[in-house]
Amino acid sequence: MAVFADYLDLRVAVSEHVGNRNISDVMKRLVQQAESSLNRQLRTRKQITTDTLTFTDGAATLPTDFLEMINVYDGNGQPMRAGTLSGNKAYGANYWRYAINGSQVLIEALSGDRDIEYFAALPTITSSVSGSNWLLQQYPDVYLYAAGLEAAKFLRDADLVNATQPLLAQSLNSVMADDEKARWSNATVRVVGITP
Repeated sequence: MAVFADYLDLRVAVSEHVGNRNISDVMKRLVQQAESSLNRQLRTRKQITTDTLTFTDGAATLPTDFLEMINVYDGNGQPMRAGTLSGNKAYGANYWRYAINGSQVLIEALSGDRDIEYFAALPTITSSVSGSNWLLQQYPDVYLYAAGLEAAKFLRDADLVNATQPLLAQSLNSVMADDEKARWSNATVRVVGITP
């Protein structure tokens, strides 16, 4: 069982962390600010997702939860390379490059579907009092300290900000270390080519 079952539990815990229960009126905004900050910092295997985009005249709209591209696949399922906007225009679809421009992926002159793999934003937990997501369930301390940091800033409590920042950093390092272990614990190094 998780430490915090949902957004309501987190709200109580953050109020206790900062020692002020009067922040419940702004808690939704504080948690959303924390999620926004976490979306800028976290890139874990739990955020990797896939989608199929439909291109029309070389452009397709990115998913609404898009954070960072991992791969765009060509029609044969091979990863394409990221390129510049000017390179995309100059060489076109035959150059096997894509470019990202704002909220669009561009592959010059392409019309059709392409699969992508990307890092998705955290699903917000603030949509209801029973809202939850994988991060709150598996790493409740990250949410506690991220929202607690935003609450401390809101309360203009410099000592609490200074006390909470290292706790958040330690929690984020723990998430990233767990992610690295899960992804690469059984990886091996293979030397390619002729060795003496």
